[in-house]
Amino acid sequence: MKRTRRRGWSKSIGERGHRVRLYEARPGGPIMRSIWVKGKEDRKSLGHRDREVATREAYELLSDLAVTERAAAEESLTLGMLQDLYLASPQHRAKKERTQKHDERKLKRVVAFLGPNRNVASLSDSDVQRFTIARRAADKQLENVVAERAVNDRTVEADLKLLVGALNWALRERTGTGQRLLRENPLFGVRLPREQNPRRPVMTHDVYQKLLAVAPQIHPLLELALVVAEGTGRRLSAWRNLRWDDVDLQAGTIRWRAEFDKKGYEQVVPMSEVVSKALREARKAQAAIGASPVFPAPQDPTKPCDRYLLDRWLRRAFEKAEVPPLDGGLWHSLRRKWATERKGYPVKDVAAAGGWRDEGTILKSYQQVDPETVKQVVLHPTRRLSGT
Repeated sequence: MKRTRRRGWSKSIGERGHRVRLYEARPGGPIMRSIWVKGKEDRKSLGHRDREVATREAYELLSDLAVTERAAAEESLTLGMLQDLYLASPQHRAKKERTQKHDERKLKRVVAFLGPNRNVASLSDSDVQRFTIARRAADKQLENVVAERAVNDRTVEADLKLLVGALNWALRERTGTGQRLLRENPLFGVRLPREQNPRRPVMTHDVYQKLLAVAPQIHPLLELALVVAEGTGRRLSAWRNLRWDDVDLQAGTIRWRAEFDKKGYEQVVPMSEVVSKALREARKAQAAIGASPVFPAPQDPTKPCDRYLLDRWLRRAFEKAEVPPLDGGLWHSLRRKWATERKGYPVKDVAAAGGWRDEGTILKSYQQVDPETVKQVVLHPTRRLSGT
């Protein structure tokens, strides 16, 4: 009669790539443990036969190996590697193409200054300060990285925010072995430079009327541009890319396409009578329909007018109207005008009408204090508190 060979106890803990195998070399004998490290098997006797203790020791070993691997990964993660990984990530690729290009330039500028071979975990507050000082003064260290001109703190902050964003992304990203790229953000809590007195000019209605009066002398499209920009409150990139099939004159609405919105937000929003009248006259003059641009380029009517050409026309209008140009703003000052004039409406509705996704942005950067509203607040309170 053939005798059946008795098998010893065995147990595997962990997953492929990170697994500890426990087993008895012979039934009832001391427990062995086996683990693969860098392609080689590491096998040893635990020196006892207690299976519960062996299981606990195996989990502790896996934990120690994970910590060691994570530390090794962080030591090898350089700024250059972080840059390449982030720029190839779905998070970055999901942005609009123009935003991707802008963000890529900002991140590469910081990485080039700090050094692509610099270890990510070694970053500190001093690095933020060095970059800030260099950017403010157009330091020679930034040569071939950025144009040699001094910039304000808002621009510096935008550059550094991209680096912080990439670091935060690395906190969530995992390697093929399941380990995080980065255990902690070395710049967490570090204060970035902030513009103390940001320039956010608001065009007054008087200035708008003066510009509107001289616009036809500059170019016929400038008058339409001013009316649409002032009447819709939209960004330059949104309204200059309008096509005639986006404009429904019968329904009195405009479709704002996601592809030309900063946040990728598509909407159909009512338009005012003033905007509707201007667009109706423009379409009649252009004899255009369908996918034709509302603001056709003078040299190629099949394409929308170049933003820099629109900027030049507006600057010429300021000169023609003998109005001092606004400090730090052209078309965007009309967007602030639109938001400020609607301070009496609920912020949520103003945001929806003007294409903002974040209501806080309107309050912080667009709706500005104006003397007339301040006067009304002081002289005409709507509610008084009385004691009982």
